[in-house]
Amino acid sequence: MEFDQGLNKNINDDKLPLVSILLAVYKPNEKWFIEQLISLNEQSYENLELFVYNDCPDFPVSEEFFKKYITNFNYTIVSGKINQGSNKVFEELTQIANGEFFAYCDQDDIWEKDKISIMMNAFKEDDITLVCSDLSIIDENGKKTANSITEIRKRINYKSGYDLAEGLLERNFVTGCAMIVRKNIAKKAIPFVDSLVHDNWIAIIASLNGKIEFVNKPLVRYRQHNSNQTGILKGIYDKNTYYKFKIEGVLERYISLRDRLRDIEKLQGHINYCITSLNARKSYFFKPSLKQLKMIIKYNKYYKASILLEIFLPIMPEFVFKYIIQLTKKGIL
Repeated sequence: MEFDQGLNKNINDDKLPLVSILLAVYKPNEKWFIEQLISLNEQSYENLELFVYNDCPDFPVSEEFFKKYITNFNYTIVSGKINQGSNKVFEELTQIANGEFFAYCDQDDIWEKDKISIMMNAFKEDDITLVCSDLSIIDENGKKTANSITEIRKRINYKSGYDLAEGLLERNFVTGCAMIVRKNIAKKAIPFVDSLVHDNWIAIIASLNGKIEFVNKPLVRYRQHNSNQTGILKGIYDKNTYYKFKIEGVLERYISLRDRLRDIEKLQGHINYCITSLNARKSYFFKPSLKQLKMIIKYNKYYKASILLEIFLPIMPEFVFKYIIQLTKKGIL
């Protein structure tokens, strides 16, 4: 890795803990990228640094963007030798940043001016390990289309409290660009697991080590566009892709998590339960039988909506299934 450091303003504030903004960059849309950088630079919180990872060696982002738009705090640019993907990039940034708290950042959103200030004020107790917030939704032109992400992702259920790891294994409610985590917790999450997005994995580790606090305000304008890395049922178009991502992929994830979390006894029963359920769903997908049907109904605690669909999946016409997927992606189902 190669480092370039820019210094535009000296900040010596002993009162506020240093927050490191960790920004992953890969061939960004220039207009959206500038809007994001401006929103970072205009943050009301007064002790910040920015670490940027250029993950496209063939087309690196020019430092001129940062010289022009990041003028209120220091920045460091890291240039990767090869494209690594967002999970590995955020892991690298987590290893090198200096702050007491880390704020993960995407290249195409817009942060509200008081985002970091409001979230940092939520760290009122020493055992709060991670703070997250809601997000509003904007389109490619910056027009707001939803006041909360829950309007389009109806299964998101925000929570505050302890012992949330089991639920986070099933359904993540922590979005990376809308969270701040203590440095020591983020370090505990290294190495990140390949089978989960970094925010989900960090949230699980945060919950295993303390309390997650939710701020019920949309502090990020989350831009939805065709190139988003994550999204509801992303990559699923037909029965085969559904099987690949929702059954086989999830099964492989739980098998890897069983090994990674082997020392966390309170999660092992849950993980083994899910593996049993997924193995039954896998068998039923290829060869439906009454035996496997009984198994997936018996082990349906965490997958009621999916199992209801999968019971009829083998006999469902492909065009009907595709229509259901389209309605789900639009947030209608």
